[in-house]
Amino acid sequence: MFIFISKSCLAKFMTGKIIRNYLPELYALVISRKKPAMVTVNLTNRCNQRCIYCELSVNKSDLGDKALSLADLKWIIDEMAVNKIRRISLCGGEPFLFEGIIEVIAYAGSKGIRCSVTTNGMTAHKLSDNALNVLVRYKTQVNISIDSLDETIQSFTRGTSSALKNALLAIELLGNKSIPVTVLTAISRYNYHSLSGFLYQAYEKGIMNILFQPIIYYSNYPDLPVIERKSELNVPVDKLDILMRELKQIHLFERTHQISTNVYRILPWLEFYLKRAAQTEEGWFFTKVVNKFFCREIYAIIDIAYDGGIQPCGLALATVDIHANRSEGLISLWSKATEELKRDMLLGRYHDFCNGCCHHFSRNMLASVIKYPLQNRNAAIQLGALLAMRFLSVIYKRFLKKHSKPVRGK
Repeated sequence: MFIFISKSCLAKFMTGKIIRNYLPELYALVISRKKPAMVTVNLTNRCNQRCIYCELSVNKSDLGDKALSLADLKWIIDEMAVNKIRRISLCGGEPFLFEGIIEVIAYAGSKGIRCSVTTNGMTAHKLSDNALNVLVRYKTQVNISIDSLDETIQSFTRGTSSALKNALLAIELLGNKSIPVTVLTAISRYNYHSLSGFLYQAYEKGIMNILFQPIIYYSNYPDLPVIERKSELNVPVDKLDILMRELKQIHLFERTHQISTNVYRILPWLEFYLKRAAQTEEGWFFTKVVNKFFCREIYAIIDIAYDGGIQPCGLALATVDIHANRSEGLISLWSKATEELKRDMLLGRYHDFCNGCCHHFSRNMLASVIKYPLQNRNAAIQLGALLAMRFLSVIYKRFLKKHSKPVRGK
């Protein structure tokens, strides 16, 4: 069957995600990045869930004077505005437990900075009309963590019996306001065998975006000790064939249905990561994916911890604090915080936590291919094929959406 692709449809896609994401990234890597692309802030270490894979679930501490304040967040946003950094990610703990979060979003929006909020959804369904209007006005993206639509699994992995109910209520409320929602799903030994069924159910419920990732088997919060035997929460190596079959089913379903996932981005490296997590293979998992590695995160993201520390990367302990020497400015403090790690990475001196880096690895893989295309030509061919297939899938789904009524179901 041949599908006629109109110029307007092609142009819309080309001027959409490609221009927003890929062209700036290509420019930054080839010409050199002049500034970070975004800031990520853990607003608080407080949480109302007790996830089995989160260090905050077993480590409770009062940050006292070190806790980020509303004034701290406004200073960060002011610094971003001065340096024309237009994206901030608000995380936690549970970010909606930070008392001034709506004011933070409004303040950032007034400076031309867009927010994304990563939440467990426990209280998001209780947001006031005023709060929802702020989210709408400033085009806030909301990410909600759901590991399974099976209440038993979700309650177990998230540590509370109301986790699924509240998350779905939040998705419904935000959807009614046309606030974009992405579901974040941690792939673990408890849900790997039912991921395709999860996707079909999500599609039936009108969920259009899902991002999957394995469990980071190092500490998510480097100031806290890693959970004992955390790596065992990942998918067992002898079950990888089942996991990969589930992901390939998702990939096939996604091609022809109005739902979007990141499966095409994690397929090239997930198996290597999980084998290293299980210690069935030695060395650096990313060298099995690319011959020459480039870490984009330490150049593109300013990571700020809930105590005001600037981390060299999301898995590295903070070495610089925004509460000290604030007159130097955020960019200068971040440069100091990342200086040593950048030098080590350029020299190929990797750190133990580098093997736990899966949250940003798809972008790091793409960056490595763009930065060193000849050394990484095999990875480039693999990525090129996946991106081409993704492009055709998007065009096909746009065609279906334009010329037929939406169809839900498998």
